[in-house]
Amino acid sequence: MLATKFRSRVGPGVNDIGASRYHIVRAVEASLKRLQTDRIDLYYCHSWDDETPIEETLRALEDMTRQGKIVYAGCSNFPAWMVSKSMWVSDVRNICRFESVQSVFNILQPGLGMEVIPYAQANGMAVVPYSPLASGMLTGKHPRSGPIEDSKFGTRDKSRGGALKNRYWNDSRLDTVDRLSAVAEKYGQPMIRLALQWVSDFPGVTSPIFGARRVDQIEGIIDAHSERAPDEAMAEVVGISEEFAASSPMVYPPKPGGAFGREVKQRA
Repeated sequence: MLATKFRSRVGPGVNDIGASRYHIVRAVEASLKRLQTDRIDLYYCHSWDDETPIEETLRALEDMTRQGKIVYAGCSNFPAWMVSKSMWVSDVRNICRFESVQSVFNILQPGLGMEVIPYAQANGMAVVPYSPLASGMLTGKHPRSGPIEDSKFGTRDKSRGGALKNRYWNDSRLDTVDRLSAVAEKYGQPMIRLALQWVSDFPGVTSPIFGARRVDQIEGIIDAHSERAPDEAMAEVVGISEEFAASSPMVYPPKPGGAFGREVKQRA
């Protein structure tokens, strides 16, 4: 399965960003050339574009499908109302629909599970969550005093205004991590296994995706998936996650462009 995305800025031009037909046609061709292939299995709209009618986006994707350049279309970081609107447009116009939704989803960012996942489940859409480990917060490697430098919260995040740290570094999330760490120690399970299993077992989730910068990180993910945590441990994890979701404000879905760590101006 080969998947890639469009929507974010790729150049200085006024049409080098967004979900317009003009941008999509050129973005597809550029991706095919870079990937050295003749088709893309799953083509995601990386974030919703409030300056382009969703019908224009879907009709462009329909044309790319008919031309054999993409097989399926997906959406990423769409709020529930926009997912629903896009599905309605696809239905009444008889054009391709989004077959998959990909957005952040983890114990510390559970907002996707409130509306988007139930909607996707009811309408036969795949759900492919990213960041199941909350950018490393749910690995247990960060001390409460502050994130380690060699991590996603390091130099790169600082250069972007500290968006990740602002998203995750607060008392309610740190308290939740401490409680999960205690469960992991109690049952002799790595915290990463508890966090990944929570996402994978969530009703409606098709398959989470993972990002890794080093071989040892990939090995850790593989090891975590090699066994299942006991039901008793996961029952405690679910209880902790539900308490967190009930008491903490949701920051999902992001505003247009907010998935990139900040709200971006779409066209200059």
